[in-house]
Formats: sequence, C-alpha cells, structure tokens
Amino acid sequence: MGLATKIRLWWWDNISFPLWYRFGSKESHDEITEALKKRRQEGGCSMWQNHLKSHPEDAKYEWEKEYVRKLNNK
Repeated sequence: MGLATKIRLWWWDNISFPLWYRFGSKESHDEITEALKKRRQEGGCSMWQNHLKSHPEDAKYEWEKEYVRKLNNK
C-alpha cells in the first residue's frame, strides 16, 4: 500500500467519515442507508459474491439465498 493510499485511508477514518457521521443531515444518512440496502439486495460487493460461490451455506438473508439459487441454476 502506497503512502498516498495510507494518507487517504487515514483522512477517511479520522476526519471525513466522523465529521459526516456526526454532522450529516438525516436525509443524507437515509440516502446512504437506502443505497447500501439496494446494493446488498442486488448481490452485495464482489468479495461477498465470491465468498458465497465458495460457501453457499453462509447465505443468511433472502437476497443472498436468491443469489445462490441463481448461481446453482447456471
């Protein structure tokens, strides 16, 4: 990991995110929550999709089970 990446991660962890979380509006919090929910329902991130391919028994939520069913039908 390069120095620029380390600085960006430090900035996000210590400055940017805590400020947004503390002072962000209710609407922005709701917007982020809805966007994350939509992404999870569409199959989640690629790392989680890869994990479910190897370990379908870890599917806990309905959208995860549906994703595993789609994988098995291919």
